[in-house]
Amino acid sequence: MNIIAETLGYLAIAAGFYAVTKKDMSGFRLWHLVSSFFYVIYGFFLASGPLIISGIIFCIIHIHHLRKLRKKNTPNINNNSNCSTC
Repeated sequence: MNIIAETLGYLAIAAGFYAVTKKDMSGFRLWHLVSSFFYVIYGFFLASGPLIISGIIFCIIHIHHLRKLRKKNTPNINNNSNCSTC
């Protein structure tokens, strides 16, 4: 097998293991997104449809949840109804 493909596979594994060490959900999702992305590329090297499809689905899920987390943690400056000093 190609050394580049092998390296991508090991990077995907390492990023996945690192993801599970994260205590906050955004850190976990970000690193699992990186892992999934490497799995997609690895899947192309192996011509493995299931690996590519599952990696893409995981990427979509993690991007969706990361956007929701970012939206949740971003204060809404147009809504002053929750401001106690306004």
